[in-house]
Amino acid sequence: MRTLLFWALALALLPVLALQGRHTRRTALRLPEADGPQSGTQHPPGGAAGTPLQLLIIGESPVAGVGVATQADGAGPAMARPLAALSGRSVHWQCHGQNGLRLAALLDRPIPEPPPRADLVLVMMGVNDSTGLTHLGAWRQQLHRLLDRLAQQQPGARLAFAPVPPMHRFTALPRPLRAVIGLRARLLDRALRQVATRRGCPVLDYGDLSDPALLAQDGYHPSAAGFAAMGERLARQAIEKLPDLRQSEH
Repeated sequence: MRTLLFWALALALLPVLALQGRHTRRTALRLPEADGPQSGTQHPPGGAAGTPLQLLIIGESPVAGVGVATQADGAGPAMARPLAALSGRSVHWQCHGQNGLRLAALLDRPIPEPPPRADLVLVMMGVNDSTGLTHLGAWRQQLHRLLDRLAQQQPGARLAFAPVPPMHRFTALPRPLRAVIGLRARLLDRALRQVATRRGCPVLDYGDLSDPALLAQDGYHPSAAGFAAMGERLARQAIEKLPDLRQSEH
């Protein structure tokens, strides 16, 4: 039903959406990927204990740190800090992200394997597939392919997804374009959750990021405060849904 509603709205508003889309692409503030190393280590407050936890985050622009100046304020450290505190383990994090990436393109890129292996792989995708109107059937197939590849490359790792972002709240998009793209994002998110449930992978919700203070100046990407809030929520969700990560020793 939602799919039919999306296409009915898209077709009815096509002239307006086309104009707004061109205007947005022409006038939107384009922020660069964050500077600095895309890997690092965070220790728990009480000092390291047991085997370090290997965290790999792959995905689109937030994983690349778009919205902040340096990777130190980006997705990797933002999640690794609370994850280290909650698990009692040092967290070695690595981000593998690219601005403008769609899932099909991610599958064409090599996905690194941080030594010795990843304990947790978090996938953050969906914005560019929403704006690019990726077919729902193709999206599902690509998600299955990605999970198959990760299971082969990272045997024993726990695999998890972040939700497709709530694009109906992205202030950089004008209305009605924001509403239509937001509906598309919700359709992709529903499909992602269906695939994740079928494959036994949790979806780590990151809470409400609608406060303007949590968005970068482009109104599209997280600010440093947004990454911190998102990372805290993701870490708590990871520990709740994957409690074995809390173990300090194998």
